[in-house]
Amino acid sequence: MQVNKKKRRTLYECAHARVGTGRIYCNQKYPLSQASLDGSLDVHRLEEGKQLAPKVCQQCDDFDCMGPPVPEEERGWLNMKEVKEHGSTDRQALREAVA
Repeated sequence: MQVNKKKRRTLYECAHARVGTGRIYCNQKYPLSQASLDGSLDVHRLEEGKQLAPKVCQQCDDFDCMGPPVPEEERGWLNMKEVKEHGSTDRQALREAVA
């Protein structure tokens, strides 16, 4: 028996996803999270390479795919393996550069 797994839409591939002031938001004004007052997500989810596939995106009529999804191994930049290898000072410098 073959299971047909539906591909989930992610913010990594949507042209309407934006990052600003430490938050991820939709420039089409869709709420990405019910947990925040403005509907945005904390940018730490992106920094850590976590899955970014909000429910609202799955059936969004305005979803504008800008290409294939970013492979999981290429997501995020707060990889603990890299911190051990390069030290936390590089991690802090990168964090300040994107802030």
